[in-house]
Amino acid sequence: MRLERTTCERTTCETAPREAVNRETAPRLTVTQALALIRATVKTLGSEIVPVASAAGRVTASPVHAGADTPRFPASAMDGYAVASHDLAVATLAAPVLLPLGPMVPAGTTPPPLARGTAVPIATGAPVPPGADAVVMRETATLYGDRVAICRPAAPGHNVRAIGEDCSTGSLVLAAGVRIPPDAVGVLTAFGIRHVGVRRQPCLALLATGSELGPGDERASGAELVDSNSPMIAACAAAAGLACTLVGRVADSPAALDAALATALAPGSGDIILSTGGVSVGRFDLVRDRLEALGASVLFHGIAMRPGKPLLFALLPDGRPYFGLPGTPLAALVAFRFFVAAALRQMLGLPPETGIAVHEHPAGRPGITLFLRGRRGRDSGKGLVVDTDLDQRSHILHSLLDADCWLRIDDSDAAAPVARCYPRELLLG
Repeated sequence: MRLERTTCERTTCETAPREAVNRETAPRLTVTQALALIRATVKTLGSEIVPVASAAGRVTASPVHAGADTPRFPASAMDGYAVASHDLAVATLAAPVLLPLGPMVPAGTTPPPLARGTAVPIATGAPVPPGADAVVMRETATLYGDRVAICRPAAPGHNVRAIGEDCSTGSLVLAAGVRIPPDAVGVLTAFGIRHVGVRRQPCLALLATGSELGPGDERASGAELVDSNSPMIAACAAAAGLACTLVGRVADSPAALDAALATALAPGSGDIILSTGGVSVGRFDLVRDRLEALGASVLFHGIAMRPGKPLLFALLPDGRPYFGLPGTPLAALVAFRFFVAAALRQMLGLPPETGIAVHEHPAGRPGITLFLRGRRGRDSGKGLVVDTDLDQRSHILHSLLDADCWLRIDDSDAAAPVARCYPRELLLG
């Protein structure tokens, strides 16, 4: 299905003056349509090869295969005695088999073949000597000088880790499009993998618009508003392992915004360009006009949702995506957490985020998708329950500290209204 633009059709924009389009009353995409358009528009980034030691948090660009058998040799699963199982076939508690002892086999050494009719002490992880096919636990054997008494048979392979038992050479270890967790670094290293192909990490460039914004310290005047959006978005990006360059705060004037955009849009400045504020319908909301003056294509401006309705998504002339986030902190956070996140996941070759179905939830609103701060509760047996009894007003920040998830409630007029729970923080993988 073709997704319609929300602010104006291309034919309208080409034939009518820009001011003839009423952006405030123009139809808006649904959240589902907007997310689909982002994924259809944003291109997956290229790949690079990195050492396994620095691959944690990266997304695999291609399947990863084992470079060696693990274990690479038959290894003892515990401290004990390496034996030939046929030498213990007649061992009983009443008549144990008494075997002479050979030299100890420590881990990391290459032992000589086992002499017939003997046993050798062996450490956990050490190679089982040729001619031995079982290891008897030290606790179940009794030493008599230079001999060991064993009172029960041992089957071939008993307490022996077989070659390739954990992973064999060439077997699939990780599929493409998988985020590598920190503990997987040890797994990959053990499996003989020294380098891995991963998606290039997206870089972000961020600017905050608004003549009213100040630094939030002793230099601020009484009428200034604290710029909390920039540090918040930068911190969210950093927590997801992404670099975010702060271009700065920009006054609400065409010249100031043009200069800041020139810096933010410079080649190599970022794979995604973000701004906060300046995307509503007021006199000082200049972001869209200045983007279009630079030749950017606005793909949507406004979504049928709360909070975050004024969100703008555009393509720059060089093909990079641009997100104009609302200036209200909660609206900016929702726009980043769900819509910028969708672009980041597409860049990394990750599937769309799906969330968890919620059984009990507040009623939705006709024609609107709600994003509510919530606390995960018990599973009712029919599905997850999320408590949204928090202050949901868009200018209230303190309720974020009490929340541990987001609840998305789609249009209540839909044939089957859906509520889904998502992690509070951006997770890429």
